[in-house]
Amino acid sequence: EPLVSGLSVKVLRGERVGIIGPNGSGKTTLLNLLCGSLKPTEGSVRIGSNVKLVFFDQLRGQLDLDGTVVENLAEGREEIVIGGTRKHVYGYLQDFLFTPDRARMPVKALSGGERARLLLAKLFVQPGNLLVMDEPTNDLDIETLEMLEEQLADYPGTLLLVSHDRDFVDNVVTGTFVMEGG
Repeated sequence: EPLVSGLSVKVLRGERVGIIGPNGSGKTTLLNLLCGSLKPTEGSVRIGSNVKLVFFDQLRGQLDLDGTVVENLAEGREEIVIGGTRKHVYGYLQDFLFTPDRARMPVKALSGGERARLLLAKLFVQPGNLLVMDEPTNDLDIETLEMLEEQLADYPGTLLLVSHDRDFVDNVVTGTFVMEGG
């Protein structure tokens, strides 16, 4: 039995789409269909020619625990480019609530919330224009959740977001798909 059927939708550049619904309703399946990482059993999915996807989940295991926060983010560079704008690494990390002292700490000494913020900092330096996030709010503390909302508000690209956190979704999306299951 298909999880998604009879759906015809166009997601335009700059839109922020939330996908909500109970567990097992097909949220992640729909997300994977929209991104082309899952092929539909019938019908088609067309992805724009200039779309560069960035998946939040791809970064979860990508921290060098022995390296510092700065080394993990900038790999030796003093400046990074965000959306065409050059930023000093320490200034950028302050947007993610890292003081210069914490930015010089090895990742293994960070709290879970700090590691989550480092992953988010790495995410927003990826060159892409379609950000795909499947349950990014899991395991985030309130401070990190608020910071993520601010970063997403400033994100210039398109966003596809699966989350159970309805307040978070309502604060960052322009539209929603509601998966009701069945």
